[in-house]
Amino acid sequence: MSKHRERSGATVISVTSAQPGRSEDLDSRIVRYAWMMSIRIACFVLAVLTPSPWRWMFVVGAIALPYFAVVLANAHRSATQPAPDPYLAPARPAIGDRPTVVVPHDEGASGDRPADTEK
Repeated sequence: MSKHRERSGATVISVTSAQPGRSEDLDSRIVRYAWMMSIRIACFVLAVLTPSPWRWMFVVGAIALPYFAVVLANAHRSATQPAPDPYLAPARPAIGDRPTVVVPHDEGASGDRPADTEK
């Protein structure tokens, strides 16, 4: 069976919309198939123990159940988790009526220091 451990009383927090693992899905399919095969065994036993008209219904059930058991066990996937709400980006600020132009401080054409720092 699966090798995962379950902690009793532990809160499970989902951080993704990923489906349950394959091991969990496999475990549930095995359980469903085993239940259906146990019904098949009951059909065989009842086919031996019941009178003729009922016997043939149980024989047909015992013959047809393996096909339905395989199809139903493999067709049913575990319940999907609901997808999270889509990410909505925050609104970007719009440019105002009059954009402001920032002009860098000009240090002079010859590369000298500005007049403020000579004192």
